[in-house]
Amino acid sequence: MAETIKILLVEDSPSDVRLTEEALKEAKVEHELTVAHDGNQAIEVLNSLKQKGNLPNVILLDLNMPKKNGHEVLAEIKDVPEFKRIPVILLTVSQQDKDIMEALKLKMNYYLCKPVEAERLSTLLKAIFDLHLGSDDVDAEHSQSPEDLHVRFVLAGNPHTSAMVLQKLSLEENARVRARVAENPNTPAAVLLALSRDENSNVRLAVSENSRAPRSVLESLAKDQSDDVRLGLAENPNIPPDILSELASDENVFVADSAKKALAK
Repeated sequence: MAETIKILLVEDSPSDVRLTEEALKEAKVEHELTVAHDGNQAIEVLNSLKQKGNLPNVILLDLNMPKKNGHEVLAEIKDVPEFKRIPVILLTVSQQDKDIMEALKLKMNYYLCKPVEAERLSTLLKAIFDLHLGSDDVDAEHSQSPEDLHVRFVLAGNPHTSAMVLQKLSLEENARVRARVAENPNTPAAVLLALSRDENSNVRLAVSENSRAPRSVLESLAKDQSDDVRLGLAENPNIPPDILSELASDENVFVADSAKKALAK
């Protein structure tokens, strides 16, 4: 990652600010750090940076803060067109699965458990930098690491991930990431069309389960060479009746039976 990444850290704890600064130094990420010490100040800083045309590339946002917590700050960020495109990493002390899953439901891109670790922070920032800023300088050492893959997997399934990032993720080598993009309701129609021709049948199947898949894509999948893809389509009662009728005459008896059952619902 050759360029400098501009980071806004929103953190009320001086000790956590120091730990994050140390993690950034240890991670050897070229960065420019701005610190806001509470939620109100975060919005003020963002507005000031917007006027200067110098918005951050990434926001590190603490969940638990006085005056205005991370949820409230996040809601305000996502209400401003210039701010909503900025990737947000929610900082949380929770290690509980239920809390992590709740965090991922927010209009954010990722979460990071505190205390911040240099290696995880570095991997996450580099992945976000590559995806959101269009960098072609992908670090081969990190691009296939488990942490990096997980970042991309989460981004691919997040309905608030931008269309631009989803398009990039649809070109990932990992089929699980492409399948997550195929399921994402925010994935553009043109991307779904491309994924409906993917070499991996699980990716094509995921497209068939997307509620926003265009009719032309569904018609194409109804003729897919994979029995599993046609079966997945036939089991979906939300598929247009005429397409289900076509599948009811499928040469595969399981596909045909499933389509008939879907039509009867």
